[in-house]
Amino acid sequence: MALALLPVEGRKPHNGNCVADLCVTVHADVSDFDSAQTSCKEQGGHLITIRSMLVNTVISDLISGHSGDFWIGLRDDSESCSGSDVGLKGYSWITGDNLTDFTNWKDEPRVCSQRCVALSGADPKWTGRHCDDRIAGYLCGHDIREEKCKPLAVESPVLYETPFGFTSEKLQEVPNSSNATQKLSGSKHICYAGAWITAPWSCEVYKGGCEHNCTRVDDTYVCTCFPGYRLESNAVGCSRALGAVDPCQKADCSHECVMSGEKYICQCREGFRLEQDGKRCTEIDHCTGACPDKNSYCLNSPRGFECLCKEGFRKEKDVCEDDDECFSGPCEHTCNNTVGSYHCECSDGYIVSPDNTHQCLLFCPDFDCPAVACDLNKPDQCDCPDGFILEERPNGNFCTDIDECMAPLCDHDCDNVPGDYKCSCRRGFRLVGKTKCVPIDPFGTTVPSTSEAPPFERSFSAGALLGVIVCTVFLVLLMVCVIHHNRKRCGKIRMAKDAHALEQAAAETYVKKTSVPNLHYN
Repeated sequence: MALALLPVEGRKPHNGNCVADLCVTVHADVSDFDSAQTSCKEQGGHLITIRSMLVNTVISDLISGHSGDFWIGLRDDSESCSGSDVGLKGYSWITGDNLTDFTNWKDEPRVCSQRCVALSGADPKWTGRHCDDRIAGYLCGHDIREEKCKPLAVESPVLYETPFGFTSEKLQEVPNSSNATQKLSGSKHICYAGAWITAPWSCEVYKGGCEHNCTRVDDTYVCTCFPGYRLESNAVGCSRALGAVDPCQKADCSHECVMSGEKYICQCREGFRLEQDGKRCTEIDHCTGACPDKNSYCLNSPRGFECLCKEGFRKEKDVCEDDDECFSGPCEHTCNNTVGSYHCECSDGYIVSPDNTHQCLLFCPDFDCPAVACDLNKPDQCDCPDGFILEERPNGNFCTDIDECMAPLCDHDCDNVPGDYKCSCRRGFRLVGKTKCVPIDPFGTTVPSTSEAPPFERSFSAGALLGVIVCTVFLVLLMVCVIHHNRKRCGKIRMAKDAHALEQAAAETYVKKTSVPNLHYN
């Protein structure tokens, strides 16, 4: 029986599983959508199509614990966006159809600019992404078209190695050309045409399952071992013979040492080359002249290289174009796009916030400025910068500086500035915090206090005492004025009463005088 089974070439997956005539592989390689699909195709598959709850459950288990998002095989290549919120929402599978018995969208409206779909290890719900986003990885799907095998019916644990590059002890379906190794006995088997064949098999396929050499004898295949080794009872493994010396112990290889017949040779890991001394390994620089685009840079890796766009650029048809960051509206006021970056500007009467360059703060550089933050429907309602108060004038609303120095805030001297104040201390004192002045010794250090001053003494500094005196004098003068006003008012009232009494007395005298003759004639 001749076997012709070859493993799939390409980037090794992190893990995988097979179910319902489909093998799923997880690739933790940062990639955009197109690069992910290309990688899956190179391995004989495509970005995964999740058409059933069963496949979704397998994927959820595989990516559990992974951080970041992973591409799946959903994309919208139409010229217009339907904006539909049902079914596949206008997307199609990468295989060219839109047939499905299952959807798993996040509860959010579709954004038409996001024409590709990903899911997360923390939450396997589907969500739209920009196709050129570089995310944590991708999921490939490999259709099992040939006859598959059932798991080996043995009690001991079995390690399955699939042609898609991943190993597992818990495969539900075993794809054709997979190897199976019984972990206790070491015996090997291969799945071929739906049946298990025990090693050794054809030497052309995985060396017949032999650890060292595979040899054809007539119509059968046998495993042989290097000198100094003996064949184990499983007919495929080799172990060192008693008293034999391992040549690799003194080989001094940088990476790996393997036996080739009776001799050893040094081998290098992927991405390295063996130096002329046959022992040392040096990394291969794949990036020399690899990325000619001035807006890109090269990322070297053991598997090759990758041209990536610099920050502020995005890949468009293999060219790094400037990414207009202003399109997403990151600035509170005005956004100016620049090559590879952007910067925010603020309208008149504002400055860029020192804590967040995307935000703007009200600002007045003088002691008064026209109010700019007014309600269009209520022009008399305006906001002013901190340290200013709104003042209505005939020619409009203004933000006027509050003179904080009118209040005794500073221990010694106070200088009012627009929107704030500054305290300073007299000679022999130094400023602590914003307002407090403490004495310093001749060596320029603060004189420590030996005890806490009483609350009354601490609260009455020289400035505070002066303020109290001024307020007391003002209150005394006010009381004098009030008393004087009341006395003057009372004097007027008494004068009015006296005049009224005088008028009444004069009238009575006149009546008496005019009534006497009448009495005389009677």
